[in-house]
Amino acid sequence: MENKESYFFSDTAKLNRALVVYCGDWENCNPLQISNPEMQYHYLFCYITKGKGKLQINNKKCVCHEIGENTIFLIRPGMNATYLADENKLCEYCWFCIDGYEVENILQDCGFSKDNILFFDKSKGIIREALLKFIFSYKSSNDNEYMLLSLLYNIFAQIKQQYKNENAKSVYVEQAIDYIYKNYNKNIAIGDMANHLNVDRTYLYRLFKKECGLSPQKYLLKFRLKVAMNKLENTQYSIREISESCGFNQVSLFCYQFKKFYKDTPLNYRKIFRCAI
Repeated sequence: MENKESYFFSDTAKLNRALVVYCGDWENCNPLQISNPEMQYHYLFCYITKGKGKLQINNKKCVCHEIGENTIFLIRPGMNATYLADENKLCEYCWFCIDGYEVENILQDCGFSKDNILFFDKSKGIIREALLKFIFSYKSSNDNEYMLLSLLYNIFAQIKQQYKNENAKSVYVEQAIDYIYKNYNKNIAIGDMANHLNVDRTYLYRLFKKECGLSPQKYLLKFRLKVAMNKLENTQYSIREISESCGFNQVSLFCYQFKKFYKDTPLNYRKIFRCAI
């Protein structure tokens, strides 16, 4: 793969009804050269293998991203995007365009969304090689759609694995959340969770806050209030009964926390909700 040639392919390959490949290439982008300035009609995946530059999205509002080596960016159909290579460095990248009814599900599994179009490859070359193998194999395997399909799915399989690993919660956090779901109606605290999991309380606190963005106690409070809101909407229980069933030992404390979180009292919230039905 060291002697780079032009690997552009433009013949549409209908791998199956779920995925269609339209074109792809591995090429250089000269400094200050703008690539792909026109409106995209398919899903464009671009992997920067060398150099850096700026990606500008010109939709409702202009957004500019700094794109470096080992970065994938996704341009959706209808997005108007331009890529500007760094003025001092030659940029090298590979790309392909696909479409099909399965694409949106694949994107979701791999962590892409309308607001998140970037993926930073930390696979130490595995994803890069998978993508290049697909590009290079296109012409030689054009009569074997199953081979191409396997190579294309392998790219997304590697991306999904990294995304899954980066976003997976630790076993302790998963178990702590499960403990909250099963015991939210009791008088529990972080110490009870830590003892149940046989883990240091301070360690659990730091781990939980790192992975969930808030402390175990605040997570417990938000969950209790969410359950309480559901009961206000769908049951005839009194405010006191709901308060006790959600683990609040005082009605006044429940009302205070509910108003602080939802900007309204439990009683008034119930009245407004029922009038709106």
